[in-house]
Amino acid sequence: MLSRDLQKTDLNLFLVFATIYQEQSITRAADALHVSQPAVSASLSRLREKFNDPLFVRSRNGVSPTSLAHNLIGPVREALQALDLTFKEAERFDPATSQRTLTVSMGDLAEVLFLPPLVARLHALESPMTVHNVMAPDHEIHDRLACGELDFAVEYFHINESHLNRQLLLSDDFVCVVRDDHPVLTRDWHLDTYLGMKHLLISSRARGEGLVDTALHLQNRTRHNSVRVQHCLVAHQMLRRSEACLTVPKAFVTHCLGREGFAVLPLPFDMPRLELWLYWHANSERSAAHRWVRDMIVDSMKQ
Repeated sequence: MLSRDLQKTDLNLFLVFATIYQEQSITRAADALHVSQPAVSASLSRLREKFNDPLFVRSRNGVSPTSLAHNLIGPVREALQALDLTFKEAERFDPATSQRTLTVSMGDLAEVLFLPPLVARLHALESPMTVHNVMAPDHEIHDRLACGELDFAVEYFHINESHLNRQLLLSDDFVCVVRDDHPVLTRDWHLDTYLGMKHLLISSRARGEGLVDTALHLQNRTRHNSVRVQHCLVAHQMLRRSEACLTVPKAFVTHCLGREGFAVLPLPFDMPRLELWLYWHANSERSAAHRWVRDMIVDSMKQ
């Protein structure tokens, strides 16, 4: 049984609230909702009266949420997402005719592994569906999945949120890659040799340790990352033209480098395998479109 407060509340007000929160501007929220600015302001006034809180206060570039608004946005977004999926479930999903936009968050390696087979399948069906990959910051993944800004995320770390479901897509060993005429190939290969080299680190994040460096620090060892880049495209040329060593999962070598021109060496110390996990919000579990995409991504690893 719904509370009397909820029974008397226009649920459209919560859509206005979530849009203002996202846009941080009354004007931009009105544009996003395709309504007038006075209409948005009137809805906000009704919400302010109901919650006895300003919810948003003026700031330099628009409006900023109050503490209460920060506390409300999570449950409101999840409720709106659940309602949206309920309406979508009433529609028959056909990937060959669907106009949906699929939005995912994944890094370079996951993009190379999972997007080509998915897009190839959509193109084979002549589907009008579109696919967007937007790399979301770690701390925003849960909220973006909850509110529907993201359909899926692929990450190597565990996200411990009760409302997120996950499936393991890849478990892979790390190897070391150098050019095939690298001087190190004439020497004994062991940990001290490895640590004495210059290393290339690929990380989508601007700062912080990579997985390899974390594993080394647990053994009280460090390496010298002479170059740090955020994208994998430069790796091929960087390795061919330098004496750098790249430590990556085997799948990276297969799909991003190839064996020609490179030598692959075993990792000279123990570290956990790389795991790539597919995440989605529990609210989308019943979505036929989500199930189809999940199956396509999982099947791409079996081919």
